[in-house]
Amino acid sequence: MSAAVCTALKKVIAFILSDKELRGKAIVAVCSIIVGLLGLMCLPAIVLLSLSNMDFEPPEIDRNMFNEAAYLSSLDSSQQAELMNLQARGQAIENAMTAENMGLQTIKAQLIYLSHFENVQDFNAQSYAKIFAKSGNDKTLIDDINSAYDLQIDYNEFMKSYTWVMNTTLNSYMFENPETKNGADLAAWAENAYISGWGYKENAVGERDEESRIRCADSAGLILGYLRYDTEQKIFNSEPSNLNFNSKGGLDTMPNEAGVILSDGENYGVYVGNGEVIFASESSGYVTRDKVSNGTWNAWSSVHGTAYNTDIKFDEYDKSKKNNLGLVQWAIQAHNNGWGYVYGTYGNVLNENSLQDRASVFGCEVTDYMDFIRENWLGKRTADCVGLIKGYGWYDSKTSEIVVGSNGMMDVGANGMFENASVKGTIDTIPEVPGLAVWSDGHIGIYIGNGEVIEAMNTLRGVTRTKLAGREWTHWLQIPYISYVEDMEDKK
Repeated sequence: MSAAVCTALKKVIAFILSDKELRGKAIVAVCSIIVGLLGLMCLPAIVLLSLSNMDFEPPEIDRNMFNEAAYLSSLDSSQQAELMNLQARGQAIENAMTAENMGLQTIKAQLIYLSHFENVQDFNAQSYAKIFAKSGNDKTLIDDINSAYDLQIDYNEFMKSYTWVMNTTLNSYMFENPETKNGADLAAWAENAYISGWGYKENAVGERDEESRIRCADSAGLILGYLRYDTEQKIFNSEPSNLNFNSKGGLDTMPNEAGVILSDGENYGVYVGNGEVIFASESSGYVTRDKVSNGTWNAWSSVHGTAYNTDIKFDEYDKSKKNNLGLVQWAIQAHNNGWGYVYGTYGNVLNENSLQDRASVFGCEVTDYMDFIRENWLGKRTADCVGLIKGYGWYDSKTSEIVVGSNGMMDVGANGMFENASVKGTIDTIPEVPGLAVWSDGHIGIYIGNGEVIEAMNTLRGVTRTKLAGREWTHWLQIPYISYVEDMEDKK
């Protein structure tokens, strides 16, 4: 970046930080003025680092300059071209990081590039992004970048500037689904708070503290801040005013799903996977990460209004009567949510107790796969082939519970269900009716229409979506315990 452009940026930044109303939005404002779409690409790390510990005298500057067009018009053509080139390179880095599934580290990649790559020739964003994908931690990353580009980036100095940047801004790349509040993004929010060095402050929900100049939250505020944060406007709303939890039980029943809430009776933490929890710690004064087993956590819950992969949500069409159309939607949500397979299960979240129970009842059908099940399916909903169908029949939408034997759905195996069916035929005669079952000796699946089947295939595959053709199915059947409608018009 040229000295003239950098000087102009410093002048704008200094003006913002000298104004109390603008100071809290410094990074957002500067980014909006300069490049609009591009996070921190025009803020060198050395400038950001120095800003955190400086006092500013208000420079003379025209307030009407606070829009992107006005700012760009104040630069000469070569300066404008340089900024546009910088924006293009920043976008190239973003695209390359996204392609490597490293979107969360986009700001880090842009910051390193902007701060240290002014003399690097023939830069290739794809090769650069691959270094992030291969490096296991930040220390290795900096070492690999230094080696690849013959640089001398100091790891400790970079982490100081990076932590300050991340604390100042809220990384928009952390959200997988910003349109809805969900468990995965809540966990990412907590991860970002930890990485960014948020402090502890009572009644705070993630805003920057004027005195300490870092973002802060208390135990509940870490969660409440996520619920209040508007990802589009990039502001904290005032609602919800308090947390509303759905209490689920003890930790022995907790699913292995990032974003569920842990509590010890007084404090709350966000489970982030791999047996770890992130929470705002009053004793340490910061947002902290630790093993769940190291704390006094004794219960878990979900957050009201937040979607989780272990939730059961589907269009039942007719809640008063189990039917083929509801079954199709049930199967689709099971597949989309990554349900696993454990012999003898029918849709509940698998925990260690239920796994041991199934192992004691079904022996080698379960025990031969215990290590795989624990690694892949523990903490998720699971079903076997006929259990996927029975789970739908036994599901109570009012309580969200699966009650064995309810709603007239008999507890039979795949062959028993086929034998009890009064309407059935060979697979070559299957009608185009979504919600039929397809069968072969000892196995059953759900035909969802358009030549596709959803089946709980086996322990190693889980609930899978397959083509009807090319599989081993020999017959089709109407499931005898549900009603059949061709479509919604027939229901009406």
